[in-house]
Amino acid sequence: MLVHNKGNYTRIANDIKVIPGTNTLPEAEYLAFITHPIIKSLIKSGEIVVPEGQNTASLKDLDADEAIKLVKDTFSIEFLEKFKEDEKRKTVLAAIDAQIAEIQGN
Repeated sequence: MLVHNKGNYTRIANDIKVIPGTNTLPEAEYLAFITHPIIKSLIKSGEIVVPEGQNTASLKDLDADEAIKLVKDTFSIEFLEKFKEDEKRKTVLAAIDAQIAEIQGN
């Protein structure tokens, strides 16, 4: 499950750590994290974003603009490669490739 930390700080709740940027959590950790009272307030304020309708660690449930925003805030090549596995939209794929190149310093 995807959790997007738009803030500048690592957030820890119920022993689950979410760093700034995009994080992928197993379902049990995801549920433990988002149900914490402080995290609920951060979700309301928009600092923590949980993409609606998601059921996997995939971008396919997001519209292209939201997917690209998420890609630009993802700093793990492993996550970016995983996103590419089932992505078909050319604009999103281009954003993923550009982010990977940026991380690699190309």
